[in-house]
Amino acid sequence: MLTTPTSTKDKLVRAALEIGAQDGLEAATTAAIATRAGVAEGTLYRHFPSKDDLLIEVYRGIKRRIFEAIIDGEDTDEAPDARLKRVWRKLYEAYRADSQAFMFGQRFAESSLSKREGGAAHEQIATAVGRLRRDGIERGLFKNLPSDLLASLFFAPVGYMLKSELNGRTWTDAELDAAAEAVLDSIRA
Repeated sequence: MLTTPTSTKDKLVRAALEIGAQDGLEAATTAAIATRAGVAEGTLYRHFPSKDDLLIEVYRGIKRRIFEAIIDGEDTDEAPDARLKRVWRKLYEAYRADSQAFMFGQRFAESSLSKREGGAAHEQIATAVGRLRRDGIERGLFKNLPSDLLASLFFAPVGYMLKSELNGRTWTDAELDAAAEAVLDSIRA
């Protein structure tokens, strides 16, 4: 997921992401972002109406890339249980590939900007997981759990395991497969 920013706008986005991930959103001042991006502070306002709009764009960009990663090669004919495990693993791998994106997302979700963002960033992912949930329920493979509970059972292990990795823990492929299976077991009918 990491790419070398080429345009000024991309440099501002990456600078905001890096600062927000490393030091928190409150440290992502316009001056700090501009300095990290190697541009004048006023340049930020040529690309974004405000710093908050920039931070929201960073978050939405992260979620867009995550969605693209989890649907890459999606096979809707695949059994829902196998699809759920594959999607879970792809989600984990996508965030693992850019730990700064993961940390920024965690910090953003806990900030007041999350309300202002309004949930648009999650819409595509929620739709895909919702479709997977419906398919599993219709085939009698998944419990008919409320979608917010399913989301917690699905996403919480990803967050825990990625935070553990950031603290030095390395998960083996077998452990990741076991975690995906445990997620599936938690919703299996």
